[in-house]
Amino acid sequence: MIEPLRTADRPWLAVPHPAQATVRSGVARNSDQEPLSHGAQLAREQQISHTLQHAIQPVTSVVRHLGGLQVAVRCHGADPALRIGGDWYLILPLANGDLVLAVGDVGGHGAGAIEAMIGLRYATVAYAAEGHPPATILSRLNTLLCGADHGTTATAVVATYRPSTGQLLWARAGHPPLLLANHHRVTRLPNPRGPLLGVFPAPPFTQESRQLLPGHSVLLYTDGMIKRGTFDDGIDLLAERITGVDGHPAAIVDRLDFDAARDDACALLAQRVA
Repeated sequence: MIEPLRTADRPWLAVPHPAQATVRSGVARNSDQEPLSHGAQLAREQQISHTLQHAIQPVTSVVRHLGGLQVAVRCHGADPALRIGGDWYLILPLANGDLVLAVGDVGGHGAGAIEAMIGLRYATVAYAAEGHPPATILSRLNTLLCGADHGTTATAVVATYRPSTGQLLWARAGHPPLLLANHHRVTRLPNPRGPLLGVFPAPPFTQESRQLLPGHSVLLYTDGMIKRGTFDDGIDLLAERITGVDGHPAAIVDRLDFDAARDDACALLAQRVA
């Protein structure tokens, strides 16, 4: 059984990424050298931030072709210095041929939100690799956050796609609805039951399913993609940007407004091609 390792103050955190160890060793090597100038120190901190960013999840567009899906994803950090925030995504092929797609949003900003984001993302990898369905994954993530005792909350949507049938199965935790697009229109997919992560100790998480047909695209996104104002109007504006748009998922993602809410933002678009 795969379990995220626990630490005294952050019991839900997963094992640190190897890049973190590399950064720490670099800091240790420089501790015995002459102090860096302000400019050099700032440059070094930016380099560390960029190293961690690419180790965790690239902010620039990522495009993959897996299991008959073309997937394009982009995350945008609201803090220009860090270039990474509390929003995260996951594209994970499983041993049985299924594909896990997920997007999440940790409440707050800064280093604390980034730390929580890393923990949730790697915990999701672990639970998905064990073969748990989306609702169980979210239930376990909720247990981790509730047990942390530091008030961290998050939203997330987790989906599994089965290439042999085109079936998409998903669950959500306080997250905006998925959008399904074809050549003519965009519709909101049903919202399964599931509250914000880290609030209630043992809430129910339900699942919904839908078959994706060739040419269908599904958009997973965080609330940073929703323009400030009424929630429904913001989702409608987002849907308009992908309505009737043909082409590669990366080109469709390029049409989205990642500054709509002036917050951390993430969007993942998966298009069935076979």
